[in-house]
Amino acid sequence: MTQSPSPLDTRPKHLKGPRLSLALFRIGWSERQAAEKCDMHRTQLRRCLEGTSALPSDLSGWLLDLEAAHLAHPCPRQRRADPILAEIRKAG
Repeated sequence: MTQSPSPLDTRPKHLKGPRLSLALFRIGWSERQAAEKCDMHRTQLRRCLEGTSALPSDLSGWLLDLEAAHLAHPCPRQRRADPILAEIRKAG
């Protein structure tokens, strides 16, 4: 019996570049906040954001879990008609 992959199996193992930027945006963290929360030097995180390096799998999984939680539980006062947010929702 072949099972279809779970959503966790299809997630990137190592976040980097635009996908990492999107996750941090959705969580609401700046580069500095993310570096502090991940206990990383800002230069190391910046390299991941530029795509020349990637986050370790444990941090990648944790950030993806945080992103999913933020998407599943948006602020009840979030603006629904914001065109920028509409584009982000389409892309995500």
